[in-house]
Amino acid sequence: MRFTQGLVNGKKTTVFVINNEFYVPDFEGIECVLEDSKNVVKAFDLFKNVKSYRKVELSKFLPAIFPGKVFLPAVNFRSHSKESSIDPPKQPYFFMKGNNSIIAHGDSIIIPKGVRKVDYEGEIGIIIGKRGKYIKKEEAMDYVFGFTIINDVSFRDYQFPEIHPYGLNWVMGKSLDTSLPLGPWVVSKDEITFPLEIITRVNGKIVQKGSTEDMIFSIEELISYLSNGITLEPGDIITTGTPAGVAEFGNKEYLKPGDVVEVEVPGIGILRNEIKNEF
Repeated sequence: MRFTQGLVNGKKTTVFVINNEFYVPDFEGIECVLEDSKNVVKAFDLFKNVKSYRKVELSKFLPAIFPGKVFLPAVNFRSHSKESSIDPPKQPYFFMKGNNSIIAHGDSIIIPKGVRKVDYEGEIGIIIGKRGKYIKKEEAMDYVFGFTIINDVSFRDYQFPEIHPYGLNWVMGKSLDTSLPLGPWVVSKDEITFPLEIITRVNGKIVQKGSTEDMIFSIEELISYLSNGITLEPGDIITTGTPAGVAEFGNKEYLKPGDVVEVEVPGIGILRNEIKNEF
């Protein structure tokens, strides 16, 4: 199952993606359920058995899902640890992004006033499918609904250097407006085969290429760790982390107005966004 949110006849709804075309279930009373794609996550058994659809025209993508919480692990790919000369953490080390940062496939990533070092980080988003707390690692995949694509846009002007003794400026470095493109859709886990590849392009040039086989902490470990005291809810997102190739630790070719960033995960799709100045 693949679905996203978008505008159909000027109204927000959840649409299902079949052969790259968009459909909605063809039965009465479903409109209110489709107003929030998290309802599809919660009622997966219902929607996977729908037999009748009608085709619709999607005029605009909206974020494929609006998560209640978004958790992102720092330095969770061995290649990224090596390029940044940062030793891997002994346990998963997370930061969060606010809903102000979430944008859709096709939306613009906005460079805020005074910021010059805007960076890309291609990642995979793990969509939680059911409520859970104190989840055992060996049971963690039972709590996964599916996956989407994430670009963890980062503002290195703010993030670095470390502010001693307080550490990195995670909020300003990571959670400014438009810093979390996600989409283009959500794919249920039954359609996904691991390992998955993450490929990031800027203006068609490949700048990142890595595999989930390079993750330091597995999906199961990330979920289990976070659930120790945090209740995970349907629609929450945990990302995988990013592979090597970010501008900050490489060629310093930061994103500039007019650039187009694509994050591709074969088996899921391509997330595409253009860069613009705020002023």
